[in-house]
Amino acid sequence: METKTQSLARKEFKGIDVTKFILALLVVAGHTHPFKDIHHPTFLYIWRNLLLLVVPYFFMAAGFFLFQKVAEKPNKAQKLAVIWPYIKRIGKMYLYWTVIFIPITLWNYATDDIIFRKDIILFIRGTLFFGENYYSWPLWFLLSMTYSLAFIYLLILLDFKRNTIFLISILFFVVATIFNELVKQESHNEVLLSIGKAVKYLFLTGRLFTGMFYLMIGGLIATNRFRLSPLAIITLVGIALYFQYHQVKIVSPLFFGLFPIALFLLTFNLQLKRVTRNAFYRKSSTVLYFTHMIVFFLYSLLFKTLGYFGWDAFLVAVIVPLLLTPLIIKYENRRPFLKELFG
Repeated sequence: METKTQSLARKEFKGIDVTKFILALLVVAGHTHPFKDIHHPTFLYIWRNLLLLVVPYFFMAAGFFLFQKVAEKPNKAQKLAVIWPYIKRIGKMYLYWTVIFIPITLWNYATDDIIFRKDIILFIRGTLFFGENYYSWPLWFLLSMTYSLAFIYLLILLDFKRNTIFLISILFFVVATIFNELVKQESHNEVLLSIGKAVKYLFLTGRLFTGMFYLMIGGLIATNRFRLSPLAIITLVGIALYFQYHQVKIVSPLFFGLFPIALFLLTFNLQLKRVTRNAFYRKSSTVLYFTHMIVFFLYSLLFKTLGYFGWDAFLVAVIVPLLLTPLIIKYENRRPFLKELFG
């Protein structure tokens, strides 16, 4: 008899493909600021909160497809044998994209007022602890994925059970939320201010620690161990929006962090029968995510000024990756490096 997870492996998830594509457009918009001239408080509130949905959804999608494969394996050794190649693949992607962005990074170092020795330190810190350097802001997703999966791998190796690993991921998510609050430097307590400075210097924010939680949620959804009724999803969204509106420290970000989960539950199983090009959406979301900052940098450097934002920058940063996507799809089987770059 075919298991649930085995049937998942052969099923197309058009809802995930289309949603990731839309969210990738939001990423580009978040970096190119096409709405820079709109200052209405309600619009800005909605826009800022929409951007918070993007990367958590990507984490859940990755966990969804990875951990349904892991769940099929009957013993620890086979489960680890699925996770390890995935860690190496994500780690290599991070390394490759960091190298691809190096010319832009070096351009920044050549034009800043910092001595080159300090630039090297900043590069090491940015690469190992921030997940970004100059203009390579989207890459933190890959670094968080690499660290999170490596830690999950270690916990499985040490015979930690799934529920225990999930509880640890919740703890990391809470810590990440606290870190995000501390780096704002709004406390009047000297000890908390010092901790916040240390966190900001080492990690910039707490975002690297959020990946594990969302990866685990995606895995639990894939293996039918996390389901909510429509009423529960509506309640979850209502609670998240309530606390986000009232801005209770620590509590509001924690509850709003559940909003992406509701979005994933609402979209992952959508049939979307009229959608026939979901493979294009799937690939283009990845191409958009990783290349738009390069396109944006070159466009602003050559035709505008660095730091320029606007609709034209957004459209260029979207159109060029979309034009590249069919070529990548066409040649990735003959050029394995393209598959390593874009998954």
